[in-house]
Amino acid sequence: MKTNLIILVSLFVLSGAMAQRLNRFQNTKAVDSFFSLKDTGKHPLILAHRGGPGPLDTENSIVTFNKTAQRLPNAIIEMDVRMTADSTFVLLHDPTLDRESDAKGAVAERTLRELTKVKLKTLSGALTGQAMPTFTDVLTWNRNRYMLALDVKPGTDPIRVMKEVEKHGAVHSVFVICYSMAEAQRVRDQYPTLWLAVGVNNMADLDRFETSQLVSGQRLIALTPQKLQPASFYERLRKLGVPASVGTYGAGQLDEKPMAEATGGYREIVRQGGDIITTDRPVDVSALF
Repeated sequence: MKTNLIILVSLFVLSGAMAQRLNRFQNTKAVDSFFSLKDTGKHPLILAHRGGPGPLDTENSIVTFNKTAQRLPNAIIEMDVRMTADSTFVLLHDPTLDRESDAKGAVAERTLRELTKVKLKTLSGALTGQAMPTFTDVLTWNRNRYMLALDVKPGTDPIRVMKEVEKHGAVHSVFVICYSMAEAQRVRDQYPTLWLAVGVNNMADLDRFETSQLVSGQRLIALTPQKLQPASFYERLRKLGVPASVGTYGAGQLDEKPMAEATGGYREIVRQGGDIITTDRPVDVSALF
């Protein structure tokens, strides 16, 4: 009897914890707390680039998102959003299907019905049985459990993407990566409390950024160069309340080096003032802090 009671209590606690994970990001306060700068000096936020796939995984897929989120519940899951020929949204990094799937041609020239038949390839090029996810699929999967970074690709309207986010009650579990200050301001005008990410690439950019209308509303993330900047660069962003994201992916970057060789580089990012590390190997990098 005592054993059965313990099991029942354990199940109750577990189910409560799981329910708590749903709708974790359901208001502005929760998002603001997540991006608070108070702890990033010790443990940076980890952004899983394209979901954080390994060589045997697919990028921009729910399978990979789930794999990363299960191991790193506080990771930011980044994804690439593109519009189809019939104005729906799917996830794919490249403008064409060739590298990432068993199909060819431009995503923008295919209908959703056509794209649902496409199968994804792993990073190493092996064909899988995984279908290309729609953006709606991802929002339904997430249910406000994890923070999603939306890289809305050129040619896809971020306002239209956010309308889809609104339909799913997910405004507080996403932020939008913008390709210009003007685009960011356009989104901010429509969504005043939404977090946005914009490029701040050098001191001259930072000078303009500090005096921009965007900064007055804060809730911004600075996408900073992969090459580390002077400590004063990050200090100025911190004074504005703006987290600095540093990418470590791509040819010649830290993610391409053996982990033992790259460890010092990742830690130097945080010592210098980086708050978010955008990486292709989120689990390994997170373990360093």
